[in-house]
Amino acid sequence: MKESLHPTILFHFTKRKKTLYSILSETFKVSYAREAIYGTETKRELGVPMVSFCDVKLHDIKSHIKNYGSYGIGLTKEWANRNGLNPVLYINKQCELIGNLMLALNNLYVRLDQISDIERADDMIGHYNNLLNLYRYIKNYEGPLKRRGKLVSNNYRFADEKEWRYVPPLKSPDIFAFLPITEIDTRSKKSTRNKAIENHRLRFEPDDIRYLIVKDDNDIIDLLHHLRTVKSRFDDSTIQRLSTRIFTTYQINHDI
Repeated sequence: MKESLHPTILFHFTKRKKTLYSILSETFKVSYAREAIYGTETKRELGVPMVSFCDVKLHDIKSHIKNYGSYGIGLTKEWANRNGLNPVLYINKQCELIGNLMLALNNLYVRLDQISDIERADDMIGHYNNLLNLYRYIKNYEGPLKRRGKLVSNNYRFADEKEWRYVPPLKSPDIFAFLPITEIDTRSKKSTRNKAIENHRLRFEPDDIRYLIVKDDNDIIDLLHHLRTVKSRFDDSTIQRLSTRIFTTYQINHDI
């Protein structure tokens, strides 16, 4: 088979060791992420329920570590495919697609309010939700980047992140396709919204893990100790296998 430019794994990074340990113990929690989508003459800010990953090879993750944290987990693409993860659709903000999609959603929403036939309204709501679902996978190819409310870059290239997303199906009444940004624009509001969906998990098994990343050598012993305390998920043979697949950010930055 011809070697692919893409890896056979997806990485997820976090700034906190505690968060990585929580993922290993309890799997991934779905949470609302702030997104801003720009069109030629439009802009929409919203909160999307998701878990994000990057589709990059081990030797290319230095910038991701810098931006998202020194602790990470790499899982197989087979696992990602089984669970319905999908690459983000990167769109040039000068392309008409975003504006047309926004217009279609707005027009369809107005028409839904005018339909009196319940059966027909339910059918139209289904089509409307399908469009909303597409919206959850759209991201600008490049654009303004803000972190914690501060502008980091006027024209950051988001496509370099090669993002994949898990977004929960719209079957549960407590999951929204997305929320207005005003619903998660403070830490308190976001925490309340995330708590309402904390039972929605993106689950994995120990055999799905290919790599674990920690900040430095001191974290390795601590990580192995944590795995041993989660006996219900990690048996001795699994811990032994994973111990050979732990990398530190120092190794990645200097040796890979």
